Amino acid sequence: MQYCGVSPIPKLVPFSESQLSSCTSDNYRYCDSYLHLAQPHAAKPAANLLFTSNHFWLDAEESGLCHIGVDGFLADIAGHVDGVTFATARGTHCPALALTIHGVEWPMSFPNPVMIQRVNSRLRSDPARLTADPYGAGWLFEGWEVPGRTRTGLISGQQANAWQAEQRERLARDIHEAHAPGCDGGVPVSGVAQLLAREHLVSLFQHFFAKADWTGEK
Repeated sequence: MQYCGVSPIPKLVPFSESQLSSCTSDNYRYCDSYLHLAQPHAAKPAANLLFTSNHFWLDAEESGLCHIGVDGFLADIAGHVDGVTFATARGTHCPALALTIHGVEWPMSFPNPVMIQRVNSRLRSDPARLTADPYGAGWLFEGWEVPGRTRTGLISGQQANAWQAEQRERLARDIHEAHAPGCDGGVPVSGVAQLLAREHLVSLFQHFFAKADWTGEK
């Protein structure tokens, strides 16, 4: 047996489950006890993260253990998530879920297969975690990498930085064209999704989050 040193009440962890333990790898970054102490939460993604073009992130360790979530771009646009419904919870699948944002359901899917071990069930009762800490407490799926498949076509490094900047510029153009034609400059406010009519919110989802179509190198 092992025990957690940061939990206010000592928590025993079976050694046989050490690979999935939050205490024996970088997995501690997604442990509620650690996150409670590590204030403030990280507002920026870790340098090693990979991204999909529909705004999921992937954190893959050398051991093959993976975490998946949605990125800060989506969290900032949403501002608030009403509900999280997991469509896939275990097994080798392309992780899928639906986010309910301002009364509109956004069905989303990570484009590559993962051996899913568990989902972040805390989000079902407390979906605010997703937007408050998208790279930590708001993680969605935990599992194991499928060699040669899970990372295929994902965005990393300088490509990711340039792509994120382009996405924000594109969002600003789309918002201006739809709601303030002829207006130059400015950026959409945080939580802009909460200010949009249903038809514009559906269009926003289709343009940015519906599916991955990145064809660059991983």
